[in-house]
Amino acid sequence: MTPGSTRGTTEGVKPTETPSSADMMKRRKRKSLWLVVGMLCLALLIVAVGIYSTTRTGSLSVTGYASGIILAFGSFLGVLGLCLEENRKQLLVAAIVFLSFGIVTSFFCMVVDGVFILFSIDTRPLRAGRCQFYTSGKGYIYENYYASVPCQGLEESCNMKVRSGTCYCCDLYNCANGGYLNNHYEFVGVGSCQEVLSLYILIWVLTLLNLLAFILGILTTAVLGGIKDMKGHTVSPGGGSPHAVLRPRDSIVLSPTAPLLPDPAGHALYPSTSLYFTPTAGTESSQSGLSDTPRLDPHPPPFAPLYSLLPYKTQG
Repeated sequence: MTPGSTRGTTEGVKPTETPSSADMMKRRKRKSLWLVVGMLCLALLIVAVGIYSTTRTGSLSVTGYASGIILAFGSFLGVLGLCLEENRKQLLVAAIVFLSFGIVTSFFCMVVDGVFILFSIDTRPLRAGRCQFYTSGKGYIYENYYASVPCQGLEESCNMKVRSGTCYCCDLYNCANGGYLNNHYEFVGVGSCQEVLSLYILIWVLTLLNLLAFILGILTTAVLGGIKDMKGHTVSPGGGSPHAVLRPRDSIVLSPTAPLLPDPAGHALYPSTSLYFTPTAGTESSQSGLSDTPRLDPHPPPFAPLYSLLPYKTQG
């Protein structure tokens, strides 16, 4: 093997750089931010679909948008907590609380919309075209105007009172007891019977969105809980492992009750080291070439005299 080939092989293999903890923290925060933003977009979509569905007809009370409002507010607090440095922990705790309430609400909305509404709507007469749509014209409001229309059921015929702008299905209406046993045989306030099928699909979509929000909300809450307890690190200029930069004065153990005195340059205040500290007995001969080494006095005076406020100066 020639020296050139050896050099080429050595240059081709590069050592892999291990990411520092600060870089890993930034990546984790970035992924968490994308997750919370996705949760916010999903919550806003639930609010839009839920409000649109509940305003299509006056016969159904869709409740799926309630969870979207709570989840949207919690996700917004989570975005603020990840983007801002001050009050981060308080914002993340508030976001976790609102997301927890939103998770519980999405579960109840999923049960109400998916069980009590979808399973009580029979779309077979709608798909077969056996439902009729009644309207009295644009000059009448459907809340205030009722009309008696003939209804031919599977067993008998009768008359039923409907409002203007109503899609009604006589196959689901029980003439004997006035439709008391059959739910959702009429849909008030719709534009046509075809709109009822679109509403049925929208409620299914809203239920699936609440299921997705339930799963994604649990994941988002767990991620924000892990970010909440993490603390920031100080990154060294060379990109190495994070460490704290200590000043020379920080290495001296000072008393917390020592008075604050200006340093020789007059720029900052620092506790005086001569109040409760005495120099070591064995180092008096070598103090000319070394700095003063303070030693904690085991028996500090109860009251500091005035002359002790001056900086301690060694003799000789």
